[in-house]
Amino acid sequence: MMDQKAGMALQQAQSNYTDLNSLQGIRRLGAKDKDAALEQIAKQFESILMHSMLKSMRQANAVFEKDSIFNSSEMNFHRDMLDHQLALSLSEGKGVGLADALVRQLRRNYGSADQAKNNGELGQLDEPFKAKKYLQEVTSVGIKAPLAETPEEFVKAVMPHAKKAAEELGVNPKILVAQAALETGWGKHVIHNTRGENSFNLFNIKADSRWDGDSVQVRTLEYRNGLPKPEVAAFRRYESYGQSFADYVDFLQSNPRYKDALQKASEPLEYIQGLQDAGYATDPAYAKKITNIFHGKTVNLASL
Repeated sequence: MMDQKAGMALQQAQSNYTDLNSLQGIRRLGAKDKDAALEQIAKQFESILMHSMLKSMRQANAVFEKDSIFNSSEMNFHRDMLDHQLALSLSEGKGVGLADALVRQLRRNYGSADQAKNNGELGQLDEPFKAKKYLQEVTSVGIKAPLAETPEEFVKAVMPHAKKAAEELGVNPKILVAQAALETGWGKHVIHNTRGENSFNLFNIKADSRWDGDSVQVRTLEYRNGLPKPEVAAFRRYESYGQSFADYVDFLQSNPRYKDALQKASEPLEYIQGLQDAGYATDPAYAKKITNIFHGKTVNLASL
């Protein structure tokens, strides 16, 4: 029977399968009841898969939203938050059955604690039982800490750095905020490594041969010949968000390909289009997406 501490850990792990506290709850639960922790990991996986499915459905219908008045970066952002919550709700209780199937498969492969004891295998295994090793591997994956919980918080957090960088570039700081918002999903998806260490890279500048600092390798989506293609790339890692803005300035000013864009710095929309034309990003709609954010309510209401 699960003791009181394990029961409390289970309650915390079940509260939200996608936030930091729930993952820490699973870790604590794993120390008390590894079978229950395994079930929570499976439910979390099911939630992630459900969100991926919802996202694919949204993308499949994106062509019909091209000229819709509801098609904006802010609307898409809030809709993505809704999809996250919907995926979580669909995975609660018995969910869609994927979590149960995954747990059964893992228990067949690794066995449970009781099975290991009954079979007299504990003394033969490198670990008390193999499920523990699986749990350690899964819960040791780095946890991403968002820069902000809302777009408003994101703007407030980065605006001081944007102002300083904007003075050096001669641009409107709000266009830099808009660019960073697009690159990181309003601070929700700043690149982290597998240990959960923050890259502080707000502009997703890659670590090419000119970079001699730390880097983080992650999967990314690049556009080749107009088509999206998943790739693995190395991105620069900084010590702070302020350093990210400072390197963004140096990156543009030291690279001749962005000379024309910088000459248009006084006109925010021409500046960001100039960056796209110079190859800053492979997404053919990069400048348009940033322009939409720049004209959006969240950025426009921000004080300089």
